[in-house]
Amino acid sequence: MADMKAREKGVTLDKKDYTRAEIRSKVVLLAWPAIVEMFLMTFKQIVDTAMVGRLGEEAVAAVGLAMSPMMLFMGFFAAIGVGSTAIVARFIGAKDHEGAQRAGHQSLILSIGSALIISSLIFALARYVIIFMGAEPEVIPLGTTYMRTLSPGLIFMSTAFVMSGVLRGAGDTKSPMRVNAIANVANVVLNFFLIFETRTMEIMGLDILIPGFGLGVFGAALGTAISRGLGGLVILSILFRGKSVVKLVFSRALEVDLDLIRRIVRVGIPAAIERTVMSSGQIMFNRIVATLGTTAFAAHHLAIVAESISYMPGFGFSMAATTLVGQGLGAKDPELAEKCGWETARLGGIVMSFMGVLFFVFPHYFMNFLTNEPEVIPLGIMCLRIVAVAQPPFAMAIILAGGVRGAGDTRFPMYASMIGIWGIRLTLALFLGLYLEMGLMGVWLAMAIDLYFRGFLFFFRFRSGYWKTVEV
Repeated sequence: MADMKAREKGVTLDKKDYTRAEIRSKVVLLAWPAIVEMFLMTFKQIVDTAMVGRLGEEAVAAVGLAMSPMMLFMGFFAAIGVGSTAIVARFIGAKDHEGAQRAGHQSLILSIGSALIISSLIFALARYVIIFMGAEPEVIPLGTTYMRTLSPGLIFMSTAFVMSGVLRGAGDTKSPMRVNAIANVANVVLNFFLIFETRTMEIMGLDILIPGFGLGVFGAALGTAISRGLGGLVILSILFRGKSVVKLVFSRALEVDLDLIRRIVRVGIPAAIERTVMSSGQIMFNRIVATLGTTAFAAHHLAIVAESISYMPGFGFSMAATTLVGQGLGAKDPELAEKCGWETARLGGIVMSFMGVLFFVFPHYFMNFLTNEPEVIPLGIMCLRIVAVAQPPFAMAIILAGGVRGAGDTRFPMYASMIGIWGIRLTLALFLGLYLEMGLMGVWLAMAIDLYFRGFLFFFRFRSGYWKTVEV
């Protein structure tokens, strides 16, 4: 009994007739820690970018160009996490905690194995990837350094990604939030000392000597690698010590259950393909922007970072939708699962639409915080105003996609991404941005049109109810 009280209480569904207020309460209980977690990650990214931004356009471009392929590789870990969340949520909904524990063990095996392979590839191919991204000569060594420095820590990053998915499937979004809070604070502190040289700062009228290593872009990558590694270790500590809903056991950590692995992979493969499609599409999208010059790319990257303040809460609600829809179906109550999905989308849509208003009315505040480059700021302001009007459909695309994934319907998001990213966004970016010579404005208009397309697509998919019939 004492052990159970020590565990983090997860949000779970029972087979009963919930009122709308009760569903909203479940959504908020699940979503707020995920939203805080996403905000912390976004804040970390913003602070990182602001720090690197003080090193000049080349440093900003290097980190921006390196992050797109890194996100491609990280997508594989996220895909395993999606499969793990969906399977664990089904077990929890069916009150099968032993099954949820077994799924956790198989998720850990998958995360470690994939990380060992991917980290080796990144280290070996970093320079070629940065060149492929269209980096200018002075940016290539910086981008290569950033990717290679991050690669050894991927085993811990993958663990944090995947095992956080296990906890979320069990309805525990607070533990991942706390872990990310620790990791993000550590990252900001490490970057503060690693990026800049020793300098004197005036604080409350006093000149204080601040020590620093002056490692620049290498310091930014090193701080991220160390802090993400810390996060992975803490997540494992929570799971193995039984401090949350799902408890792992050392003696069973390497026991292979091929049936469960197949179930996780069956759900995760379409999600992996979707992430690959999106990340590779983003890589090509960034290559198009890179042809517009370093200034345009710096503005593009900074505007993406600023916009993440809006879509990261969307991802928080998406996590809530994945968990609740999966648990509802596990409890054999598809109507409850549908109600949870719509309520999550409604609440998330309100939040993202409000952020869109801020982007449109006050874009200069966001850009001035991220950079002091006079040529970059006006371009970034233009980008934020364009994407501001696409926030409502973007919310539907993110959150309802999380709902269908929770049902195990991961094929549809894969197809939607293929059409939206490659068929619409990239085609229109080439046509508007380069052929019609609209530059960065044309590229961002293409992105906004894609967001509208996928928002409507997921709205009608969720309304169709087909996802209720998917077997996992």
